[in-house]
Amino acid sequence: MASLPHPTAAIDKHRLAGLQDGVYSIAMTLLVLELKLPALPDPVTDAALWSALAALWPLLLTWLLSFWVLAVFWIGDARALGVTTTVDGMLLRLGLLRLALVSLLPFSTGLIGAHGDHAAGSMVYAAHLCVLAGTQAARSLYLRAHPPLAAWPDADAARDAVAQAVVTLACTAAAFGLAFLVPGYNMFALLPMLFLQRLRRHRISR
Repeated sequence: MASLPHPTAAIDKHRLAGLQDGVYSIAMTLLVLELKLPALPDPVTDAALWSALAALWPLLLTWLLSFWVLAVFWIGDARALGVTTTVDGMLLRLGLLRLALVSLLPFSTGLIGAHGDHAAGSMVYAAHLCVLAGTQAARSLYLRAHPPLAAWPDADAARDAVAQAVVTLACTAAAFGLAFLVPGYNMFALLPMLFLQRLRRHRISR
């Protein structure tokens, strides 16, 4: 009886990249479906329409936040696959778990958009991002601990990837903790993630 392939046998990383891009693009597109005008009185007046549009601003802010967060995670995933030489069983499981979490983000976005002023809504959204950041940190640490699986461009690249993943995890964990104290405003804890990208570009350009 022929033996099955070893579970750590590599799959083509380009196949994972294609699935990854597809899931991210669909999730980013589904985010906009939460931007719906409430029911308007008949006949529709300009005042009622303007009022309905103004009431959309919390949903618009959560759409923008989630789109930006997904973009940051997609960039991280694309860079990680760029340096990965072998997608073993662990990397495949982490990748699929991340894609499952990405596909669920439109739900969390709709939840915080409708109930962001409640601790439960903010907490669920922040917890979702925290788990996503945790899988990113786990992948970065795993790649650094297994040099044959990755070809880093320089000696600092692996350390930078781990540092960025840990800071991202810290930001999302802070957002989760603050959800109990200042629901909605806890999302400001994610702002350092934006500066991480700027610092990385500054280091590379030096």
